[in-house]
Amino acid sequence: MNIYNLQKLNKVIKSDFVKNSILLLFHIFNRRYLSIYLDPNLACNLRCRSCYFSNDEKRSELNGSFRQEDLIPMAKAIFDRTLRLQIGCGAEPTLFKYNPELIQLAKKHGIRYISLTTNANLLNKESIKNLLESGLDELTISLHGVNQNTYEHLMTNASYTKLIEVLRILSNEKLQYPHFKLRLNYTVNNLNVNELSTFFDVFGTFSIDILQLRTLRDIGGDIRLISLTESFNQSLKESLYSLKTQCEKRAIVFIPPDDLKKEDLTSNSNTIKSFAYGYISPKVFLQPDFNWQNETFNQYSKRANYSFKLFKDLFTK
Repeated sequence: MNIYNLQKLNKVIKSDFVKNSILLLFHIFNRRYLSIYLDPNLACNLRCRSCYFSNDEKRSELNGSFRQEDLIPMAKAIFDRTLRLQIGCGAEPTLFKYNPELIQLAKKHGIRYISLTTNANLLNKESIKNLLESGLDELTISLHGVNQNTYEHLMTNASYTKLIEVLRILSNEKLQYPHFKLRLNYTVNNLNVNELSTFFDVFGTFSIDILQLRTLRDIGGDIRLISLTESFNQSLKESLYSLKTQCEKRAIVFIPPDDLKKEDLTSNSNTIKSFAYGYISPKVFLQPDFNWQNETFNQYSKRANYSFKLFKDLFTK
């Protein structure tokens, strides 16, 4: 399954009524439509300056991890209706010991696309091999700088040398897994925008499939906002053109940043966001009243009257 073609189709379809109608039909006919974002643990090995893990008070509130014995009931509860599983959202998933078992369960339950987002600093050849053999479809590496000084300044406790080592291992290993995708997510801010012009000078030898530029958002870190100066705008504009051109030459999917002035970055309707996307962590499982250890999504959605709510939202702006 090409998840990026689905995302393009979602943007092409402008009508919320059409999108919500499709969602309702998928729900009624017991088809997969859920996109699940899963943090199997709430911890991180880094203290990135734009992240809440750099805040001592917030970090103290984030704790907990699923146990290995939780994976089977989790899979039974939700995986049969899940189209895409994203492991790692607001925490570092490679601190979780049972990712290969989680991925294998997800594949066993027929999930079509499984991705994992990481800062990559805890990966090695063995752990990468285990992820690929388990059936991981995509690995996304978050980075906040092209040059070593910027990267290690913005991603406190991270090793630039380790990043390069992991990219080299992944580029070699993925030759044996032709369907596996390597994605880089670059979070743009005032301190790293100028380095984008040399992105492929540094990372051009690695086997990258997707490059996304992400806009900085306030999630509680030390660095929360972008100053939209003339210099910043010019650097970003020039870099976007150059990166897009380079990506086209290299057959890399390029995802530009969202509108820097737009507060609501989601293009989906409230219905799509409420019903098609779900978040799971040791502290929350989709909805507060979803008893995932004792009921399935089908049982819960029937109890919560999802069909009626979806139908009602067709005619609610």
